[in-house]
Amino acid sequence: MKIATAGKGGSGKTTIAGTLSRILARKQGKILAIDGDPNPNLAFALGITTAASNTIPSIPSSLMQVVEDPDGGKRLVMSISQEELISNYAAGAPDGIDLIVMGQPAHGSAGSGCMCASHRAVRGLIGEMSGYGEHTVTDMEAGLEHLKRGTVRNVDVMLVVAEPYYRSLEAAERTISLGRELEIPHVYVVSNKVKNKSDQAAIESFCSRHKLSILGMVPHDETFIEAERNERSPIDFAPDSPGVQAISEIASKLIALDSPQTRQKDESLGVQP
Repeated sequence: MKIATAGKGGSGKTTIAGTLSRILARKQGKILAIDGDPNPNLAFALGITTAASNTIPSIPSSLMQVVEDPDGGKRLVMSISQEELISNYAAGAPDGIDLIVMGQPAHGSAGSGCMCASHRAVRGLIGEMSGYGEHTVTDMEAGLEHLKRGTVRNVDVMLVVAEPYYRSLEAAERTISLGRELEIPHVYVVSNKVKNKSDQAAIESFCSRHKLSILGMVPHDETFIEAERNERSPIDFAPDSPGVQAISEIASKLIALDSPQTRQKDESLGVQP
């Protein structure tokens, strides 16, 4: 299954992507994590040390090439094999996860770079690496640019992380609308930093009015903040914390979604509304 996390900056999507990757790896085996954000932070959420994260090479945009088929159609293909990609560009993370990091803007200076080629590379990689391991988990760039460029066109599930206030939920609704236009098979809200029943009610009311499906709710968890201060992943810092347990429940629902018995209906996952 190809999973992507999206959301406003600061919503906590990277923490959820990293923790979800670790849990899926423990439950099911090999996971490929892709950091699709030009300001990459997924390594920290996965549990890679600061020193090690600074040595991870970014993938060059030239890695994906446009090939024209005999019928005139165009598609993206990797210029190297899966084995070469992992050998040359992947960093090892705990629980056997392989992490690859997207490239930076062209030219590398403020105001002069373009992310077009990097978005294209991530889109191609998601498709080309779909047979590698049990799942791919891609942490997307904050905002809507990646969706407008079709970066997540090849994913099976998009998790849109939203905080329990109106602007964040409104941004989530716009993100989901674009995801549906791209015909992503499964698009869900994951509410994050939920402090109380009032927060939960506000999220459920908004999602019900806009016909948005909620896959899970992650509570506000002070241990996530402490983990970041200590430069550790939440699952290593406090594995039994409420936030980690909530993400584990989301992982279980995704595993169930990928099984033939429950693939056909969201209701079987307990998805709201």
